[in-house]
Amino acid sequence: MVRWLVLLVGVVVAACTRDPASTSTATSTSTATSTATSTSTNIERGDYIGPDACGNCHPDQYDAWSHSLHRVMNARASDPGAVIGDFANASLRYAGGEAKFTREGGAYYMTTGRVRYRVTRTIGRRGLQEYVGVAEGRSEEVRLPFGWWPRAGGWFPQPYFDPWLGDERSFDAYAEVTEPWAERCPWCHSTYPFAERIARASGPRGVGHGLEQLFESAPAGPRLAVDEQVTVGISCESCHLGGREHAAGGAIAFAPRGAEPRPGAPSLPAEFAAERRDAGVVNAVCAQCHSGPSPRLADGTALRNSSEAIDLAASPCHGIKCTDCHDPHRADAHPEVEREGLRSVRGEAEARALAACTGCHTALADAAAARSHAGTGHAGVTCLDCHMPRIVMGLDHYVRTHRISSPTDSRVIGDVNACNLCHLDRTLAWTRGALRDGWDVHVAVPDDDRTAGERWLASETPALRLVAAHAYARSPLGPRALPAIERGLADPLAYVRAWTKLAVHDIAGHRISFDPITR
Repeated sequence: MVRWLVLLVGVVVAACTRDPASTSTATSTSTATSTATSTSTNIERGDYIGPDACGNCHPDQYDAWSHSLHRVMNARASDPGAVIGDFANASLRYAGGEAKFTREGGAYYMTTGRVRYRVTRTIGRRGLQEYVGVAEGRSEEVRLPFGWWPRAGGWFPQPYFDPWLGDERSFDAYAEVTEPWAERCPWCHSTYPFAERIARASGPRGVGHGLEQLFESAPAGPRLAVDEQVTVGISCESCHLGGREHAAGGAIAFAPRGAEPRPGAPSLPAEFAAERRDAGVVNAVCAQCHSGPSPRLADGTALRNSSEAIDLAASPCHGIKCTDCHDPHRADAHPEVEREGLRSVRGEAEARALAACTGCHTALADAAAARSHAGTGHAGVTCLDCHMPRIVMGLDHYVRTHRISSPTDSRVIGDVNACNLCHLDRTLAWTRGALRDGWDVHVAVPDDDRTAGERWLASETPALRLVAAHAYARSPLGPRALPAIERGLADPLAYVRAWTKLAVHDIAGHRISFDPITR
C-alpha cells in the first residue's frame, strides 16, 4: 500500500459556520468501488450529516476538534470571535496608497483605495489570518490582499507572508483583486462532498493529493461548488467522508464508496480497522491537503509548510503514519501553544513522535543506547533534531521537516544539514571530520573555508538565508551573527525582509519596526 502512496503523492499537482446547503438523504446510483460490495455511497452531499451529528456519539473527539485549528481553517466573519484582525478604524500606508480596516455594526470592511470590500470569511486563525470578501456592488467572493499577522503585530500585504507571490507591486495592484476564493482556498480549508474532489482530480489539470487519485468521474471546473459545502472549516467528514450510513448503524470508512475506480487502481482495505492500520490509507487522507507546492532542496525536501505528505512519502520510513505523531482532533506542537497554556500538548506531540521512531528502531528505545547513538556532547538532542530538523518556513515559525532523512545525505549537506544547524560556527570540513570520527560515516563536502552559518547567510537561495537566520535565532551564537543577519532587512524580497525581522526580534529580544515599506 505504501508503494502506491509514494507514487501518488510524488506526482501530484498541488493547487493550492456550517453552510448546510442540503439535507437530502438521496443516495448515489454509482457503481460501488472494490472496497465494498453494496451500492452504498459516502461521497455525495446527501451522505454528509455535519460535525454536530458526529458529536452525539463521539463527544470527546468533538470537544477536542471544537478547540482545534482544523475547525477554524475557514470561518464566517459573522461567527463570534472568528475575526482576530484589528478592524477598529485601523489603516496601513503602503506603496503609495492606504488600506483601511473598519467595522460597522456586525460587519467588517477592508478598503483598498477606491474599492471597499465587505469581509465574508476568514482563512486561518493562530499563525496568520487572511480574509475573503465581496466588493460593493458585486457578488464574487475574492481573497483579499492584506492579512493580519499576529506575531509580526499588524496588517501586511500578501508578499510579506506569502512567498508564492514574489515581487511586490504598486498599491493600485492591490486596490482591486480578482482571485476567486473558491478556486483555491476552500479545497483544503473547508469540508465538502468527496465527489467534488474526485471530479476535480478528473479534470484536465488532474489536481489532487490523496485517495481521489484512485477514482474518476465526470471532470469538473477549478472552482469548488461553495453551496455544497458541509462546513466552512475542516470537520469530521473531511477525513471520514459522509457519515449518514454510520449514524444509522453502519460502518464508517476512509475509502470512498460510490465512486468509479480508475483502471489499474489498487484495492483498499475493506474494513475501517484495517484502514486505520494502513499507512498508505491514513497518509493519503492527510495528503489531500498537506501536499502544497514548495521550493525544494536537491533531495526533494520542501522548504515551506503544507507539503508534509510529499516529504513523508519520500522518506525511508514508509511504515509510519501521520497519526503516529499527530492527533488530528487536537491542537498541534506549534510554539504558540506554549503561550496559550498548552505546554502539555506540545510535550505529548514530541513524545508521540519519539515513540514512533523507537517503534521501529527498538534498540534506541533504551536511553543508554540512544545516548551512544547520538554521540558525545549531544545531551538533550533527540531523533527529531538530527533526522527532522527545523528547516521549513511555517506561518510564523520555522518548523520541522517531515522528510525523515540522515544528516549525512551528500545531496544536501552543503546546502543545509542538521549538524551545522546547531554547529553554525563550524565549517563543512569540520562536519565531515566529526561524522567520520564519531559515526564512521564518510561524506564529501564542498571546499569552503567559511563557517556553515556564514555560507548559508550568503547563499543565493533566499530560503537558505532564512533557514540560517532562524537557526541563529534559536542559538546562543545569534548575537554574534546579528550584523550579517541584518543584511536581510534590505533584501528586495518582501518576505525575506519580514522573516529576517522575526529572527532579529528573537535574537535582540525587542521588537523592531514592522511597517511594510516597498524596496
